[in-house]
Amino acid sequence: MTTMEMLEKLKTYQEILSERVALEEEIHLLPKTIEAQNEMLSRLKKSFAEKDEAFRKSEQLVKNLRQGLTEAEMAREKAEKQMDGITTQREYEAINKEIRDATEKEQNLRKDIQQEERAFAELEEELQKTDGGIAMLEQEIQDKSSAIDEQKAEKEASIANLRTREAEISEGIGKDILFKLERIIRNKKGVGVVPVHGVVCTGCHMILPANFVNEIRDAENSSVHFCPYCSRILFYEETDEGSEFLGEIESGSLADLADYSEEGEEEPDSEDDDEQDKEEQEKDFPPRKPSSRKAVFPREEFSDDGEE
Repeated sequence: MTTMEMLEKLKTYQEILSERVALEEEIHLLPKTIEAQNEMLSRLKKSFAEKDEAFRKSEQLVKNLRQGLTEAEMAREKAEKQMDGITTQREYEAINKEIRDATEKEQNLRKDIQQEERAFAELEEELQKTDGGIAMLEQEIQDKSSAIDEQKAEKEASIANLRTREAEISEGIGKDILFKLERIIRNKKGVGVVPVHGVVCTGCHMILPANFVNEIRDAENSSVHFCPYCSRILFYEETDEGSEFLGEIESGSLADLADYSEEGEEEPDSEDDDEQDKEEQEKDFPPRKPSSRKAVFPREEFSDDGEE
């Protein structure tokens, strides 16, 4: 398999893989679409439990007040009956006081009962509304869960078909290259195979050494090249500006190096920054020596140190 054939396969594989990765991410996010409803349902159930407890306390309080009212009425009626048998002024005053106290207690209890019954009715109404809201929300969550299950099944079927296509298109490509490409696509937002324009990787817009670019351009070279900065798979794409720029690089002219960098990229603020950038570039990519020396970048080896 020639380099061009492998690159075409990798491009097609990248499209299929990107689609599969997107579907897997959608499946991962599906349950989150009902998280808000589940949180609301949890709050409603907690509120219902609190109101139900208050409702039961209010109900018991009304019973106690009614019991007290009954006792006060019985005490008043008993005292009123005793009025017929009194013989002295002292007995009259004592029984009359009992009647007044019982009557006053009755009046106070009736007021308390009326007030508590209003609160009891309000709590009962709120409970009914909350209970209805819980039932509606549970039904809504159930319907959405069913829809999510259907969507998940459809997406999983699509993923299975994509995996079959991946296996067909990737035939003849090393598993290590496929593994690296999938990792790149997951980390680089679906872009793992990018062209080189001139001496610039269009994936990360970093300038590559001219001798490394020449290896990528070499039609007889059957290796897969990875960008040492972003780890994407590289192929050379001819452009008028790129060919002219590459010629200047090979001839030693770096006058337009800053102009070719990514638009909006800040230029060094001082000569010290220029010197520091030059030292770092020479450290990462030593100058090319006579042909007896091997290429700076191994053709098939890939180091994780270059990944972002």
